[in-house]
Amino acid sequence: MSRKDTYHYLVKSALIREGWTIYHDPYVLKSDPKLSIDLGAERIIAAEKNCDKIAVEVKSFITDSQVTELEKAIGQYGIYEELLKIQEPDRELYLAVPIDAFDNIFSRQVGKIAVKKFNLKLIIFSFSESDLQWIIQ
Repeated sequence: MSRKDTYHYLVKSALIREGWTIYHDPYVLKSDPKLSIDLGAERIIAAEKNCDKIAVEVKSFITDSQVTELEKAIGQYGIYEELLKIQEPDRELYLAVPIDAFDNIFSRQVGKIAVKKFNLKLIIFSFSESDLQWIIQ
């Protein structure tokens, strides 16, 4: 089992506060080799008597090179997205990143191209555990 990201519990707590129920920590993919996404959550939509299902990969972007972190995150995101389409196609994949990474690498040319090209769905979080910000391109 892989090590939990630095901000794993912060994102998990924020999702719970926003009404999500965490059913998977981690969300294990049926793959060879076995891989897992950090969190799997669901939220009931009362009006539709339906539920939203998400999987969230948390990334800290705390190394020296945010470009390297972005490249790694895109690779994981792409693999996880394809495996999720096979395993549970109605569950949407999100990449959770801290606000400083969003303000830095994701707001620059390389980050904007990556978000558009790879159709990244982002959850932006702050370190104060305030509400999450959802960015869907």
